[in-house]
Amino acid sequence: MSSTIGFRKAVGVCFVLLYLAVGVPLWYKLTNIYRAPLPSQYIESLHDNVFQDVHMVIPVYLKSDLYKFPDLHDAVQVQVNHLLNTREHDVAWSLQVLQYDEKLMKGLEEAGDDVYMVDLVLDESCGFVPGFGTKHVTVLYDDESVATNDLPFFVAQTLVEHVFGMEWDVFSNYWNRTQNSVAVLYKPDIHISISLLNGGSQPVSWEIDEVLKEYFTPFRQFITSLVNFTVDTSIIYHNDLNLHSLNNSAEVSVSDLSHHIDLSDLSAMNDFKESSSVNLAIVYPDPEFSPNGLNYIQGHERADDVLHPWNSFIVPQWGVVAINKYPLKKHSVISKEYLKPIVYQFANDMAKLLGLVDINDDFNTPYITVESFKRVMILNNIEKSVETLWSLVKLSKQFQQMSIPKEVMGNVTEALDLRLEIVDLLNNPEKGTDLDWSYALSMSNQLVALTECAFFHGEMVQQNFFPQEHKVAVYLPLLGPLTIVIFLGAVSLFKEVPSTDKTDEDSDEKDVNIDSETEGPELTNEKAEMKHD
Repeated sequence: MSSTIGFRKAVGVCFVLLYLAVGVPLWYKLTNIYRAPLPSQYIESLHDNVFQDVHMVIPVYLKSDLYKFPDLHDAVQVQVNHLLNTREHDVAWSLQVLQYDEKLMKGLEEAGDDVYMVDLVLDESCGFVPGFGTKHVTVLYDDESVATNDLPFFVAQTLVEHVFGMEWDVFSNYWNRTQNSVAVLYKPDIHISISLLNGGSQPVSWEIDEVLKEYFTPFRQFITSLVNFTVDTSIIYHNDLNLHSLNNSAEVSVSDLSHHIDLSDLSAMNDFKESSSVNLAIVYPDPEFSPNGLNYIQGHERADDVLHPWNSFIVPQWGVVAINKYPLKKHSVISKEYLKPIVYQFANDMAKLLGLVDINDDFNTPYITVESFKRVMILNNIEKSVETLWSLVKLSKQFQQMSIPKEVMGNVTEALDLRLEIVDLLNNPEKGTDLDWSYALSMSNQLVALTECAFFHGEMVQQNFFPQEHKVAVYLPLLGPLTIVIFLGAVSLFKEVPSTDKTDEDSDEKDVNIDSETEGPELTNEKAEMKHD
C-alpha cells in the first residue's frame, strides 16, 4: 500500500513539474509579443525640427573670357549672402560661388555631367539669358557696370531670383507654401494612359506609336532622372465623356468640364502597378448627338498659324482632355500629322501636371527647372519619411500590445542611416553635379519606401485586431480548467499522507483482535480437559 502511495506522489510531482517547466514557458512563448526598441526620442527630435541638420550648398562657377576678375567670385558671394539673408528660410541653403575650373569642367563633360555655371559676356547693355538645355546662364554686362561695381550684385540677383527662383520661393516659405492643386502626387514611377474615345461605333485606327516615339520619347528621356514613365494606349467606343450635354453652350471653361465630364469608365480601366498616373483622353463626339460638331470647340491655334479643330483642357490631378470639334467618319484613320500637335501640347502640359511649373507659367527653362524640382522633392521626401516614422512611434505607444518585429526595426534603422547619407550629400559643396542631385533624389525615394514598408508591416497590422482582451478570452477557457485540475489534484494527493498512516494502525489493531478471538476456544477446551482429569 505504501508503495502505491509513493508512486502516485511521484506521478503528481511529474505533472506539476511538466506544467511549470514546459507548459508555462510554452504559454509565455506563444503569447509573448516581441516589441523591437524603436529610437523614439531621436525620431521625435527629427519631427520637431525636420531639417535641423540640413544646410543645402549649391556650387556655382563663374567664367569670364574677356576680362579676368580675380576677386569677382568673392564679391558675388558677399552679394549672394546678403540677398539670401533678406528672407528667413525654413530650410537652410546657400550658394557657393567659385572660380571657373577648366580641368573640372573638362572632366564633367567627358563624364556626361554638368554643374551650374555663369558665363560673363561683355555687351552694350546688361541682361541675362538662361540656358534652355543646360545649367549654364549667360550674364550680359557693360563697361559701366564694371566701373560702378554693380556687376557682382547683378550676377547675384540673377542667380538668387531667377536661376534658383524655385528654391528662393519654396525654402523661405516651406511650411506655409500653397499646395499645387493641379499636379498629381509625385512618385518615382508614373503611368501614362493615352486613350482615343469615339462617341460613335465607327471603326477607327490611329498612328499613335510613331507620334509618341518622335514627340514624347525625347521628353521621357529628358525627365528620366526625375520620374520614370510607363505608357499604354487604347481605343474606346461609345464614350464621349458626356460632352454632348454641353453642346448648347457657346463657351466652356475648365470648371464646366469638371462638372459635366464622366471619367468613371477611364478611371475603372486604370489597372496598373504604379500608384500615380496621368491620363490623356482624345475625344471625338457622338455623331448621333452632335452631327454638326461641338459648338463650344473653337479650335486650337499654334505657332504655325494653323487652326486645329480641337481644344485641350487640363483636368486637375487627372490629366488632359483633348476635345475634337467634329465626329469621326466611317473607317477613319487618325494620321500622324493630326496627332503631332496634340501630343506636343500634352508634353508641355505634363510639366504642370508634375508640378514643375504653376498652371499659368511657361516651361521656358526646362533643364534648370527640373534640377530645382529635384531639390524640392528631396526635401519633401525627407519630410514625408520623418512624418511616417513619427506616425509609427505614436502607433507603437498607443497600442502597447502591438508587435514590433525585427524587420521593422531594421527598416527604421536603415531609413535613418540613409537619411544621414542624403543630408551629408546635400551639405557637401563638392557634390553639386547633375548625377549627385539625381542620386540624392533616388535615395530619398528609397527612404520613403523604407519608412512606408516599416509602417505597413503585415505583422503590425495584424496585431491591431488581436488585443489583450481577445487573448484572455481565447486562452482562459483552456488554461483555467487545466490549472485547477493539476494543482487541486496535487494538493489532495499530498493531503492523503496522514490518513494513510491512520488506516495502517487500524489494520494492525484489527489483526490483533482476530488473533485473540482465534486463540480463545482452544484455551477453553484445554481447561475443560484438565478439570475432568
